[in-house]
Amino acid sequence: MKTMLLIKDFPGFSSMTGYLPFIRFFVASFLFACMPFIAHAAGPTVEPGFHPRISVQEEYNDNINLTGTKEEDDFITTVKPGLKYSNTDSMSGIDLDYTLGFVFYDSDSDKNYVSHNGLLNLKYLTKERFNFYLKDSFIRSDEPREREYFTQTEENKHVLSTKMAREVYWRNVVSPTAEYQFGPENRVGINYRNNIYRTESATGEDSREDYVNPYFAWSFDQKNGIYLEYGYTMGDFERSADWIGHRANARYTHRFNPKASVFGEYIFSMRDFDPPSIDYDIHEPSVGISYAFSPALNGSVQAGYFLKEPQTGSRKDGISYKADITNRDVKTDYIISLRGGYNEDFFTSENLGFSRYHRLTGSVKHSLDMRTSIGLYGNGERADFDSDRRDWIWGVGATASYNPLKWLIFSLDISHKERDSDVDINDYIENRGVIIITATY
Repeated sequence: MKTMLLIKDFPGFSSMTGYLPFIRFFVASFLFACMPFIAHAAGPTVEPGFHPRISVQEEYNDNINLTGTKEEDDFITTVKPGLKYSNTDSMSGIDLDYTLGFVFYDSDSDKNYVSHNGLLNLKYLTKERFNFYLKDSFIRSDEPREREYFTQTEENKHVLSTKMAREVYWRNVVSPTAEYQFGPENRVGINYRNNIYRTESATGEDSREDYVNPYFAWSFDQKNGIYLEYGYTMGDFERSADWIGHRANARYTHRFNPKASVFGEYIFSMRDFDPPSIDYDIHEPSVGISYAFSPALNGSVQAGYFLKEPQTGSRKDGISYKADITNRDVKTDYIISLRGGYNEDFFTSENLGFSRYHRLTGSVKHSLDMRTSIGLYGNGERADFDSDRRDWIWGVGATASYNPLKWLIFSLDISHKERDSDVDINDYIENRGVIIITATY
């Protein structure tokens, strides 16, 4: 975007690259010099209201471009001022979290850039039972792997597409929703999503998604309910074939009691591509069960069958499944998610399209005491693409944080990631370590 100023464009910056270690030290020292003021201003609470913060992050990465050969390592320093605002009640509210990042590479100053990461959640409920919601996610980054939007960090979910270079991209996803609520669980509404992806990569692909999604939920007694929705998608791509998508979903749920319920679901999808790409339909019936073991521990299991029918060519089918278990309590949080069946990776850097996949993700965080916590996370995934390419992707990581003062956090993140592909150029092994110091007002 023309309005975005890059650090490397600052006057005299190119002549300063030999002094980056000293600049880093100065930035960290300046942060610590500011901390006494921040400590004085922090006050007894952190919510609601405006809460500025600043952090210094130092990362070592032994394969910054995620390549299988000629790996390039580097130290990356990021100075990240940020702002969080929250003001919610039962009828309305807004949550805003924005971070600006000044990113410096030690070995190659041409890679220096400014990052952005913003999240917005807004709700407004009226006495007449008309409800309005708005979500927005904006990111500007050069990370080769992109996290799925509208997911939490601990869910550890990434798209399949990977850029094999440090090239800046940005994505903005905005999703407004309007609905009418005519019962505790009864509502009819419509959701819209605009998803724009732009990349400076010569091999990546710009895209735009427009998605319209009317839905209807009705519980006709305390134990039985239905959910119906329709999705219309317009996909616009820089080089690949544009397409129109239709998706219909019907679900029936029966509750045995407040803790346990079973459901049956049927999803039908159509993908209508511009030539020469081949249209296809997908049928997917499934059944599932969800159970609340306690107020903190919840689990669900779903199993089904999918059938992909292309306009020409052979059909593809297989078992689809989902299993989740989530625990949230005072000392230990964990999330384990198992997914399998089919995936569609369209609005990403590679636009990989349809694939059959199996994915396991998980994370756990444990508080040793009021100030110290440790965590583990990992993922494993296998993806089979229509191009006969097969990828195995896995990674593990560990985290630790120490909160010596209410306004000060020291964090550590160490990770290992690998991809083993039938197409050798897509292989990579990456190790990284990140140290972060964060001060919050």
